[in-house]
Amino acid sequence: MSKANNYLNFLKANTAETLHYHTKSVVKTEQQKALEALLVERGLQPAHVADIACGGGALSYHLKALYPTAHFTLCDLDTGALELAHKLNGDTDFTYAVEDLNTLAGLPDDSFDLVCCWQTLLVTTDPHAAVHQLIRITKPGGRIFASSLFNHQHDMDIRAELFDHTRPSTALGHSVHYNTYSLRTVARWLEGLKVEHHVHPFTPNIDIVHDGKGLGTFTVNSDRGRLQISGGVLMNWGILEIVK
Repeated sequence: MSKANNYLNFLKANTAETLHYHTKSVVKTEQQKALEALLVERGLQPAHVADIACGGGALSYHLKALYPTAHFTLCDLDTGALELAHKLNGDTDFTYAVEDLNTLAGLPDDSFDLVCCWQTLLVTTDPHAAVHQLIRITKPGGRIFASSLFNHQHDMDIRAELFDHTRPSTALGHSVHYNTYSLRTVARWLEGLKVEHHVHPFTPNIDIVHDGKGLGTFTVNSDRGRLQISGGVLMNWGILEIVK
């Protein structure tokens, strides 16, 4: 069994939790607000947008309000997630495709003005390949925005395999990976490519509450600002911006 399929099995084993995860962002999240602030600040007006690993399609749902004339291509390896995305966004100006993030075989080179990949690089087994695919499908002059976990303070990657004992998946042997990447590693992904990049640290502007004993983000206020924690794991979220 491939690790990619293991992640899909993790999602499918946790039916109720996965449905909640894919649909909760219809209420605009703090990360969505941070992305839109970056897009507005740069004055972007994309005609073709790719939402890679789109989940339930909420990110594009909100971006469509920002870019009403743009065409959106939504991709995910999870067919159930794509069905939810289709139900949310419909067919007008939206295309859907089953795609593996590490290959994106059905998407041509230099096709999109804006490419987004949200909360997914942390769980993929080959982020280097994934980032190169995101760059490949982006038009020259286009931009990529990808949220993931980044180690802003230390030159250290952290690779964690999580077994959530509050979910059915653990009894079936399925886990999820939460990988945190140092900025040095991000720079190494992009060596030899004619791109510019920057990682924007992300801290929510509101307190987040979660009282469960498994995965689920909550915040703790400290002298370094709000710390985001999920299942006891520190969540150093950031937004990777790449200009091709």
